[in-house]
Amino acid sequence: MNESELFALDFNASQVRLGASYLLLGTDNYLADRVIDVLRSTLRKKAAADTLIVYGNEVKSSELSEHLDTFSIFSEAKLIVIRNAESMDKKVLEALSAYFESPSEIQSLAIVAEKTDMRLKTWKTISTSSLVLNCDPPRYGAAIKNWLQKSLGQMGKTMLPKAQDEFMNRIELDYYHAANELTKLDILSGTARVITEADVMKSLGTTRAGTLIDLYRALGRRQLKPCLEAIYRMFYADWEPLQIFFQFNKFFTTIWKINLLRQKHISPQEIMSKHLHEVFANHRKDFVEFAPNYSLGSLEKIFYILLETDSQYKLSAAESSVLFTNCLIRILQA
Repeated sequence: MNESELFALDFNASQVRLGASYLLLGTDNYLADRVIDVLRSTLRKKAAADTLIVYGNEVKSSELSEHLDTFSIFSEAKLIVIRNAESMDKKVLEALSAYFESPSEIQSLAIVAEKTDMRLKTWKTISTSSLVLNCDPPRYGAAIKNWLQKSLGQMGKTMLPKAQDEFMNRIELDYYHAANELTKLDILSGTARVITEADVMKSLGTTRAGTLIDLYRALGRRQLKPCLEAIYRMFYADWEPLQIFFQFNKFFTTIWKINLLRQKHISPQEIMSKHLHEVFANHRKDFVEFAPNYSLGSLEKIFYILLETDSQYKLSAAESSVLFTNCLIRILQA
């Protein structure tokens, strides 16, 4: 993110001004929609502004110029949202750029684009004439945690530390998914001001991400009953058998990798920071803690069991649940 950009999550009503324009740059629709909601509600409250939405891949240059220069007798101000702006052709882009030579004081623009070509004079003009808001998707769990703190504050609620850890473990790295799950938690917790670990487990325990971390934990601790419960929930949630089998392979390949690194006296912190990029950041510490529960010798047996089960699945008419149950029992006895 450039120094001249503001992260969309940090944008609020105090930064909204009628007559200003905003360039929402990035691929995360949740962040773009959030900014537009703030603009729409604030300008409606401040100036009774109407909102008009146009699409860069559909609008013609003459049509856009008309939208930019025309005002309704029924409204005092206007917010124009231009979506898919990266798809504007040359003439439309030139019409938009020309607007900034003499922008209206009673009109704001929200220009939504996944990317821009700053080699073009038109995009340079649009960018320098607007507040640029970074709408990149979350790349690390810390970004979601920052969002969570802000969202809880807006809800007037707090979440206990252990509850936050479970929430982060059980959601996908996606703002929309996280927001949906937090809304469910808000409803579940009712009038309570504090969201507990029990609330999170009750609300998110059956999500795909929640079931997966439960499977990892059960495998890591070599607990048969929780392992079986997790895979039965996966079957119930329409996971394909090969998807579940892939998670077995992924888990034990990672454990094997960690144990090889431990054998070379690489510290747990270095393993987590440099060697586990294939693992979701919130799960890395768990994997490092699970690794001592499996020796390299036992992992050799486990990979043989997985290979054998894979062959049986492809060649046998036996139920997947039966094959996977037998596979788990043998793995945890290895």
